[in-house]
Amino acid sequence: MARQNARPRFEAKEWNACGATQFYGREKKRSYIVEVSLSEAVRGDLLQRAVDKTLQRLPYYRSTFVRKRGLYYYADNDLPFTVARSEAPRVVGGEITNYHMLDVTYWKNRISFAMFHGLCDGLGFNRFIEAVLYHYVCLKDGREYSDEGIYTEKIPYDPAEREDIHAVRRKVSLKKVKALMGKEKRFRLPELMDNRVDKMYSLPLRVKTGDFLGWCKANGASPAAGAAAIMTQAIARENDVGDSVIMTVLPTSMRRALHVEKTFKNCYAALFLPTTAQEAHDLPTGELAARLRANMKAQMNGEFAKAVCAGMNLLIRLGSKMPTYKLKKKLLSISDNNPQDTYFVDYVGGLRCNDYADQITHVRYLNAPPANGATFVLMSETAGYFHINFTQTMASDRYYLAFAAILEELGIPCEKLPCESYLNPEVELPEEQ
Repeated sequence: MARQNARPRFEAKEWNACGATQFYGREKKRSYIVEVSLSEAVRGDLLQRAVDKTLQRLPYYRSTFVRKRGLYYYADNDLPFTVARSEAPRVVGGEITNYHMLDVTYWKNRISFAMFHGLCDGLGFNRFIEAVLYHYVCLKDGREYSDEGIYTEKIPYDPAEREDIHAVRRKVSLKKVKALMGKEKRFRLPELMDNRVDKMYSLPLRVKTGDFLGWCKANGASPAAGAAAIMTQAIARENDVGDSVIMTVLPTSMRRALHVEKTFKNCYAALFLPTTAQEAHDLPTGELAARLRANMKAQMNGEFAKAVCAGMNLLIRLGSKMPTYKLKKKLLSISDNNPQDTYFVDYVGGLRCNDYADQITHVRYLNAPPANGATFVLMSETAGYFHINFTQTMASDRYYLAFAAILEELGIPCEKLPCESYLNPEVELPEEQ
């Protein structure tokens, strides 16, 4: 790699089609961070060894990007991946992190994993985090814990781990996609009307897995549908929704539907779950959760999710053909072009921690701010708890408190944790090479 200006010159590999929409927008992109708190202070030397062992098996997490003719390509990055002791997150993609698109820092008993969303999605990121945690506790305790479901050297590498769902063209009619999306008038939270995003707020709570999952199963609902029903009713209690619908947007993995279960790359679409004000007020929470779950299954089993995914595919491929970077940016800035809906529920599954779960005390997902402002309900089921973090671009805690109040009414005890504001660092992306 010959050094050109401050940034080394990397060799472009495959086009990052599946992450294309993450690179463009009117604002600079910011990192996505997962914080994992442990029962003991973190040892930096062992954490570095754990990361090194993880990257031996999962080298694609070392990738950086190269921009050529306005498109971004994966590139191998053999520069050292260095763990740092730092209370604040570092800049992903910059010189301080050797241009890697992931970073790992630690402070006291907390490990912070940061990534640029163009590299992978939440489930893909979980794979890296799980492996690092596994190797770390094994090194720390001098024993071999269960690695069931975790990508270690025992699982042979498969090229399918780097599969890109948008590398091939998927045929779809835009008219069909628009028709499937519906024409409901969608309620927007009044706190978000000015669309300004100055910082984010984190409002976390947690509930025991058995309590929440038991309630979901008793009502024929899934955790995501259960959280969506509670949040929808919280919004209806706090606002006059009128004749609009409360629209829950549920990002969902397309790995199983598209038969690419092994890929670490971005592989998602979105489900749209509308609820009228009358339904939110009149239906018992469990019944509403069951209805939302049925709607989710219908969209995933039918053509909706695949059509949304194919619509993204068409947009990405059209954008790639635009003759200038400016035109590519205009077409591929999806988050800028489309106003957000009422709120999001993003259930990223859980971190596998097998027989060392007692060493993990808390998990918190901190997403980057969306262009137009939004409220997210980020969920992870890890180490005996559903860790639920409300991340939003507004200071109000009224939906968070209403959500907690409904949990209590349902007989599901919750623990409200300290709230704070945050703003993840901007990502440094390469200029044209």
